[in-house]
Amino acid sequence: MEKHPALGLGQLRGLEGRDESKKLWLKLTRVVNNISGPTRPMKSWIKYWADKKSTVRSKVQGCGGDPNSLCSNIEKKIWDVFLANDNSRTNRGAVKQESHYTEDNFFNEDSMDQNHVESDPVLAFEEPVADAEERQMAVMEKLVKVMSDQAAAMTQLAHASHVNAQAMERLAEASHIQARAIERLANTFDTISAATHDVRNAIVDIDATMKRFYSTSPT
Repeated sequence: MEKHPALGLGQLRGLEGRDESKKLWLKLTRVVNNISGPTRPMKSWIKYWADKKSTVRSKVQGCGGDPNSLCSNIEKKIWDVFLANDNSRTNRGAVKQESHYTEDNFFNEDSMDQNHVESDPVLAFEEPVADAEERQMAVMEKLVKVMSDQAAAMTQLAHASHVNAQAMERLAEASHIQARAIERLANTFDTISAATHDVRNAIVDIDATMKRFYSTSPT
């Protein structure tokens, strides 16, 4: 931006000036979006720059034209490079002069050379509070989503544990029924064994009786 003060002041006019402005802003947008910080479309960066200059000018004018009232280095840089010799304009005039940048037909980025890469250094912008709040809200939303997913997973785990406990109860009940059936079967075998023993004893008694009968019969 320091290399193109006319761009920073919105002084590129006419058809050629508008084309040059579009090319320079597109290059600047690509460079700024490739460094750490917020990523914006070209239209948003142009509006941010116009608003930033307007804010700096308002602060200086509100303090009687004293640039020492500016707190941040970036605001002092903007004043020294772009506004110190241009402070005769009002805020309204400054915004109006750059309003042609925000027209829709100015932002047809598809018509630009998409393969161009800008390597020149650019003026670093301070991130507005709104962006920090938006990022914080996005982080909070992600945190809430993660916690919600975790709660859902815990609910599913509890349900699976309950189903598993019910299955174990049914298995224990089936094992108990099987044990009772085996016990009844064992009792049945004991009964059969006792009956078999009684039948054997009865046969032995019958055999002994028959032998005594035949041994005492006359020949």
